[in-house]
Amino acid sequence: MATLASSTSYHSKRISAPENERPNAAKLNLKKIKSLAETTILKPRQSSSPNRENEIRSVNKDHVNRISFIFYKVLLAIFFCVYACVRYYQYTWNRTKIKLFNLAYNPSNTPQLIRRDVIKLNKIPKRLATIIDYRLEEDVGGGINGLVNNATDIIAWTVSSGIKHLILYDYDGRLKSNVALLRDETWQKLCNYFGPKNPPKFAFRIPHSNKLYFNRTDNNDNNNKDDSRKVSIEVTLLSNEDGRETIVDLTKTMADLCSNKHLSLDDITMDLVDSELKLLVGHEPDLLIYFGPSLDLQGYPPWHIRLTELYWEPDNDEVTYSVFIRGLKKYSSCKINVGK
Repeated sequence: MATLASSTSYHSKRISAPENERPNAAKLNLKKIKSLAETTILKPRQSSSPNRENEIRSVNKDHVNRISFIFYKVLLAIFFCVYACVRYYQYTWNRTKIKLFNLAYNPSNTPQLIRRDVIKLNKIPKRLATIIDYRLEEDVGGGINGLVNNATDIIAWTVSSGIKHLILYDYDGRLKSNVALLRDETWQKLCNYFGPKNPPKFAFRIPHSNKLYFNRTDNNDNNNKDDSRKVSIEVTLLSNEDGRETIVDLTKTMADLCSNKHLSLDDITMDLVDSELKLLVGHEPDLLIYFGPSLDLQGYPPWHIRLTELYWEPDNDEVTYSVFIRGLKKYSSCKINVGK
């Protein structure tokens, strides 16, 4: 019995120990619950705040980008409207000025009036070049007839001004292919200016095909070499094939001669290239007039305009005498400085 009592007391003592530890376990459970609550409730809120800030920043950036886009778009529209107004004013002023000049300079097919305008100038070019645009047949003054008519007007003005060398350039070479029509129309135009009894004699030269034509087509003195000295004006017809293509062909020819040892590299100089291009195309003009709204050389031979004065009338699209005489006046007042 004693042993049983002792054993029961012993067991009672061992069982009572967990009863005494239950309050501590409850405290631990409260701590765990509190930590779990903090991790599940408080920390997600802290981690979501940067995402929220990023979303707010992205929304603000979108608003700023949209506002800046609208601002620059409105600013561009304002600049465009201002430019359109200024350009319209320039165009109206230029067109009005051209009309006034056309009224002031009206030769009326009279060489004496042209000569009176030119005699006031300090100097005139020895060689004059012009670029003529080809218009569609549906346009006023278009087609090949309009192109030839513009060319004959320039020839008549040049003869009346006392200039003996004229270069007519059209990109497609339509004047070359219609040289017979051009000769007849030039004869008729000069008869209208100077009278049918004694119109000035002229000659057309096509360097690319090495051909020379005198006066109109029914003239039988084409083979007379002395007529080249008697003409009042020599007209050279050029096109796009006389420009860079001629320079490329000349370069290939010189390269072939060097490869065949017919020409040495020391013989190729600037003077040789210049002399060959003069034979193939012609001399450099002193003045080039373009009858167009803005300067467009259209493939004109680049080697032949190194020291050439260029003139054009802004917003002009017609071949008129006022542009012609104003180009001569511009040339008479210019100063050309040639470097050593």
